[in-house]
Amino acid sequence: MSEAMIDELLAIDDRLALGAGADYAEVLHEDAVVVVPGAVLDKAGCVAAMDASPGWDEVDLGDARLVRGGDTATVVYRFTGRRGDDTYAATLASTYVRSDGRWQLLLHQHTPD
Repeated sequence: MSEAMIDELLAIDDRLALGAGADYAEVLHEDAVVVVPGAVLDKAGCVAAMDASPGWDEVDLGDARLVRGGDTATVVYRFTGRRGDDTYAATLASTYVRSDGRWQLLLHQHTPD
């Protein structure tokens, strides 16, 4: 069960990593907080930032761990993204809450290397 849940949550995070604002608008919980280097964003701020971002050329999500309690699940994993010649590596944590039969992203945080 936990491997299937890890795969399910990483698929959502992969979609977001390669997506745009509309993807975030659909997945983020109304009270979501996104913590990235230099910013703490609410849902609207994150959607706007993703629409303004050039996006990643490729991403790798690996070495995942799952923490689960009730209707909440956190997946912690290694992230590597490449944009042109630049590479970004970090540990990411995404906390999801199960609501109306689907996972919504409640808290997302980057800890860069």
